[in-house]
Amino acid sequence: MKRFNVKRFKSSDKNIWDRHVSEFCPFSFLFYRDFMEYHNDRFIDFSLLIYEKSSLVALFPANLSHVNAINSHMGLSYGGLIYDEDNAHDLFEKAVYASILDFCKDHNINTLNITLPPPFYATRIKDQAYAIISLGAEDVTPLLSMAVNLGDSSKAHKTKHKRFRKNTKRNTFSIVLDNDLTPFWNKVLIPCLKEKHQSRPVHQLEEIVLLHQRFPEHIKQWNIYHEDKLLAGITLFIKNKIIRSQYGATALGHESSAPLDFLYLYLIQKYRTDGYHFFDMGSIPANSKFSYPKGLVNYKRELGCESYDQQRFSFTHG
Repeated sequence: MKRFNVKRFKSSDKNIWDRHVSEFCPFSFLFYRDFMEYHNDRFIDFSLLIYEKSSLVALFPANLSHVNAINSHMGLSYGGLIYDEDNAHDLFEKAVYASILDFCKDHNINTLNITLPPPFYATRIKDQAYAIISLGAEDVTPLLSMAVNLGDSSKAHKTKHKRFRKNTKRNTFSIVLDNDLTPFWNKVLIPCLKEKHQSRPVHQLEEIVLLHQRFPEHIKQWNIYHEDKLLAGITLFIKNKIIRSQYGATALGHESSAPLDFLYLYLIQKYRTDGYHFFDMGSIPANSKFSYPKGLVNYKRELGCESYDQQRFSFTHG
């Protein structure tokens, strides 16, 4: 008899899913169904619920990427198991992942890709990684996660810190917590990404406005001005005691005054004072040479970031 019973999520499971997230996943509101389903036109949900007898013991957020491949999770930055880490005993993660693999084989899923959260998000991320490796997964080139540890005294590069103090003394900028995301999206973020990177935000304006309405305490927009001119902004996703910079951009033509640097350092200082643990500045994929872009890495390090491997794995069977 199998120890765990794995079931695919269906809409009637929403309440039990969300209740489990609220109890055992304090670090990320991204796993609530109201967040996961905002982009269900782009991702086919293949999330799993894992039961031990009649008790729900774990969740596995995932999407179907091909007929026979699932990912955890392509639309959420990361996936992996959601479970009671405090009461998980030795080999629990391995047993659950083994059951998920059996479920995949039974349903003709040949490929299972998993991106785990950065290691500072939860206490047993490393246990999940160990379990996945022990079951034979391929260790894919990790993402490079960059974050400021707000619990230590790390500071920005002396040049950035000196400029920050000078602009603070001169009262050069004004900083506003703004509930209206439209000015930043339309006047700063979209033009900046189009001009500099030939890209666009992952979230369309309508989507981020909807998510902000659903999660007003978790999504915050900070903008920086000079004489009523919007110069830059940062969109934060707040995950318990972790702050994630989801978007940060400077208005075209205003790069020389470095308003984005000032805003980052202001927010890092604010949330350190407020007792938060980490300021997550996002993960960087490796380039075609399996190295990370030095310019971006150095920029984040100069703001006080440390580097962490965000591990990725792939199971493939015939």
